[in-house]
Amino acid sequence: MKRLFILAAVAALAFGVSASAQHFDNTRLGITAGVTSSSSKVKDVDSKSISLYHAGLALEIPLGGGFAIQPEAIYQVKGMNLSNWGGSTTADIGKSFETRVGYVEIPVQIQWGPDLVAFRPYGFVEPFVGYQVSSGGDQTLKSELQKVEYGMSLGAGIEIWHLQVSGKYFWNFGDVYKGDISKTGSTITGLKDGNTFNGLAISVALFF
Repeated sequence: MKRLFILAAVAALAFGVSASAQHFDNTRLGITAGVTSSSSKVKDVDSKSISLYHAGLALEIPLGGGFAIQPEAIYQVKGMNLSNWGGSTTADIGKSFETRVGYVEIPVQIQWGPDLVAFRPYGFVEPFVGYQVSSGGDQTLKSELQKVEYGMSLGAGIEIWHLQVSGKYFWNFGDVYKGDISKTGSTITGLKDGNTFNGLAISVALFF
């Protein structure tokens, strides 16, 4: 599954570059940044969203017919805040912990929307892959984080001249943690039960 999503993202980027050779005059480079709100659902544990951030570069490549492809290279920070979890010792039961993970992420938006001259509304689907480069929060669990993340986003946006505003809901696939149960007991058991970072992201991009 992980290889499939990596290949899908690379294929989408290659297709966009190949299919839009005649549109390169309209290709635009931009900077993008925004807020990421994510969490993880864990059985019998109270979960709260945590608001973090993302920032990086974006390349908008028109394909014609209302289609465009927009690969990005961003630093994306996701996390979760869990409370009342059952730890591996009696002293741990009922405690809370917060995890923040920074990824170098490559999302590839496949957009469609009509050009209405003054503005362009659009919807998009976005496969993404990322590699963990930093982490914070609960020290016990940091070493058990998976290095590679991957998933899919669905969203919509609006483009006015050089400004682009968009929102999306993203799903991470695969486990957040490797799950060395000998070290972290029931905490990891719960976190590996099909639970990953999911959430909302709002972005603003400025193109040149």
